[in-house]
Amino acid sequence: MKVGFIGLGSMGYGQAMLLARSAHALTVYDVAAKAMTPFEGKATLAKTLPEVGRDADVVGVCVRDESQVTECADALIPVMRADAVLLIHSTIPPAAMIALGRRAAARQLHVLDASVTRTVIAQDAPFVYCMTGGDEAIAKRVQPVLDAYSTDTIHVGPLGSAMAMKIANNLVSWSEIMVGLEAFRMAEAAGVPTDKLLTVMKKNGCLTPPMGGFIGLRARAHDPAVRELIASQAGIGEKDLHLAEVLGANAGAPTPIGSYIRGLVRGTLEDMGKS
Repeated sequence: MKVGFIGLGSMGYGQAMLLARSAHALTVYDVAAKAMTPFEGKATLAKTLPEVGRDADVVGVCVRDESQVTECADALIPVMRADAVLLIHSTIPPAAMIALGRRAAARQLHVLDASVTRTVIAQDAPFVYCMTGGDEAIAKRVQPVLDAYSTDTIHVGPLGSAMAMKIANNLVSWSEIMVGLEAFRMAEAAGVPTDKLLTVMKKNGCLTPPMGGFIGLRARAHDPAVRELIASQAGIGEKDLHLAEVLGANAGAPTPIGSYIRGLVRGTLEDMGKS
């Protein structure tokens, strides 16, 4: 297929690079020109958002938030050809996905939730679980694209359903990350050998991959690039937990634990970056 991919950040970079190594013809775009440099000779480097979608069968969007997804949609929907598919990998409210689906349908385009969560701490082989929402027949059509970077895929239900699933998943992930960092800091202060703590937590299943990843970042927080990543993750954590608050409130199922943790994310990660 002719595939476009927008957003070459920490998650999108790996997805796009695996697409570049696949049989699909790939065009990439990122607002940061330097993010496209690794794709020279491997993919077409677009200069504008419309270039990504103009001749594509499928376009993946993996940007930071709803406003950036909207910016991409505003540029893509008018130029994409009928029957093309827009995959939204970014985590945005289910209601926003449904509204985007209506806009796309008016232009005879298809939109799918294509939420992703990391399953493998690597990017040189498929490393995400992709959750799709929308028309299941369209999801099956784009399966060869999803297979390029997904260890697993699951079709959840109608448009917006996979976004709701990802938001629920993120509520758990950020809660685990914050508790793990707190436990690690407490153990260290109490004189516990933290390498032995990690050994036990791996064995009993308490140490999740995201938690382990953040504990690993803590040890490298003196590196300016790692501090920059930590600051970025603080914003993502606040956004993800805010989405859970809104979804829970709208569904009549409040998330008081998530709301409390949201208030801790930035301070906890900033303190980690100073250590």
